Amino acid sequence: MPPVWLPALIKAISTALIVVTASVIAEVIGPFWGALIASLPVSAGPAYVFLAMGHDGDFLAASALSSFAANAAAGVFLLTYALRAGPRSSWNALGTALGAWFAVSLLIRAYPWSAMSALALNLFVFGAGFFFLRTRAVEVSRPTGNWARTWCDLPIRAVAIAVFVTGVVLASAMLGPEATGIAAVFPISLSSLLVVVRPRIGGPASARLAETAFRAMMGFGLALLALHLGIQPLGIAPSMILGLAVTLAWSSGLLMTRRRRTSVG
Repeated sequence: MPPVWLPALIKAISTALIVVTASVIAEVIGPFWGALIASLPVSAGPAYVFLAMGHDGDFLAASALSSFAANAAAGVFLLTYALRAGPRSSWNALGTALGAWFAVSLLIRAYPWSAMSALALNLFVFGAGFFFLRTRAVEVSRPTGNWARTWCDLPIRAVAIAVFVTGVVLASAMLGPEATGIAAVFPISLSSLLVVVRPRIGGPASARLAETAFRAMMGFGLALLALHLGIQPLGIAPSMILGLAVTLAWSSGLLMTRRRRTSVG
């Protein structure tokens, strides 16, 4: 077992670096790239690594299944934000999106999920989201905000993420695998990213960021399903590598699709 302080330190460093990087990229290059980076398992990934160091495969598999079901709530969060971000204040859109996440998560928590029922839930949520967003996929290539970055911006971004991922692992023994799985996919990285970049890149670009993240989150959900199904036959480490490969493959597919549409356009 590692020292008690080591998981918190590693999680704080790894997640903070990714989220800060994603926010800077979204400001400088564009929302698509920031969302693609932030949608990678930057908070849930480290949380699961350290859960695996302190729990057995059954606990990890149950948590992954719960996270997979809860991934639908993350999809609702991003879809709600994408539909409300444009003409409204960032706090209005974010508050509504977080409220939607909380309501859906409570419903998910009350239901005993299987791999098939969780898959059906994710297909329904993301399928409906793709339908609603199909006419809104307008590229926003340049940030529209004009805020200057202050010295405290990056530390604030880092602290918000580090506090969450540390709490997930420390509380896992008390929460149990199902509640831990839901907590592990709370959209803290995306929430903090949206709070930071909304004044800088503007409403349409932040909505575009949420749309891209929404599409990427389906791949993250499939990665959780792969982790859940792979632990029994493959073991913990190979199944985690498989889940990461699924996420990267999905994100690569999104990138190829975007490049194809750009070249055709």
